[in-house]
Amino acid sequence: MEHSTADKIMETAIPLFAKKGYVAVSIREVADAAQINSSAISYYFNSKEGLYQAALESNFLPVDKLLKSVDTMKDLNAIERLTIYAQNIVKLHREHPYLARFVNSELANPTPCGEGIIKKHISQLYQFVHSSLREGVAAGDFVPDLNLSYAAVSLAGIMNFYFLTAPVVDEFIVLSEGSDEEYIRQALRIYLNGIRA
Repeated sequence: MEHSTADKIMETAIPLFAKKGYVAVSIREVADAAQINSSAISYYFNSKEGLYQAALESNFLPVDKLLKSVDTMKDLNAIERLTIYAQNIVKLHREHPYLARFVNSELANPTPCGEGIIKKHISQLYQFVHSSLREGVAAGDFVPDLNLSYAAVSLAGIMNFYFLTAPVVDEFIVLSEGSDEEYIRQALRIYLNGIRA
């Protein structure tokens, strides 16, 4: 029973926070939407801040798992590492459709309770891409004068911005069922072609 109540709170809070932002969502609103007593939120998450932090962490958990999983795979070259990351981006955004909104919201209007979490997870992603690019340059796969920092930020932007803009783009471009995967394949190909030695 306890697990299902906490899950219900989280399932209700995530879209509210993602759509309206941390400041605009009240404990009462979450409780009413979840059809629970607001004291349950305090019981499970201590506070609105605790609930928001848990919502952020739950959205980033699969990203962390993906990066750790790729890191445990032996004998992958840089292109293979980046390809596995890119291929899993669609799955991550489908399973966590509010991830891009949370990131955008926190980058545009950082909150005291969310800024540290966002920075931690973006830093982990940056380190993964940066180290993959560094290995690729060292192996001669990528151009030797590649600015690793800019290239790492570029890849993260290319992969993730699409999912932030997809609801708007969908209004003037007819997207097919497989368009997310098609976009990722093409974006990765364009990116890799630009940095290959």
